[in-house]
Amino acid sequence: MSTAMLRAVCVALDGTCRALAVPQGAGPQRAVLRDTVGGEPEHAHYGRAGRRAVCAVVHETGCRDGLPPNWLATVFIARVRGGPLSYCLHGPVVLFGYDAHTRDLTNLSDGDRAALEELATRRGFPGPPLPPQGRSPAPGTVPRPGPHPWKT
Repeated sequence: MSTAMLRAVCVALDGTCRALAVPQGAGPQRAVLRDTVGGEPEHAHYGRAGRRAVCAVVHETGCRDGLPPNWLATVFIARVRGGPLSYCLHGPVVLFGYDAHTRDLTNLSDGDRAALEELATRRGFPGPPLPPQGRSPAPGTVPRPGPHPWKT
């Protein structure tokens, strides 16, 4: 008996991305995600109406537990949602596709995978994005990218 699998990507803190096959069943899926993010998984859905959406799975208390920021995943999610986040994702992040109509996780699209790789290459990850010129970010906040963070 085979288990249906979803294609996801795990974004590590050093900016590397690896393919991850995750079971569709709730119990096995939770176990794989818990092992991958290092704690209880928390799901967050991002996207714009009528466009692609993604689900980021993070360690539920990663920020509070002092896990380092995951800059690549944060910038990727900002790009998907069409604007900067007011917070940063922490620890390893697992990215899936997401169908907002059915509320189901889906395979991360080839386009999103390519965009993630392009961001990692273009931005020279690992490391935080540079804050906009002329001002410094407040301590403990994520620097907001300029109007076109993906253009260099």
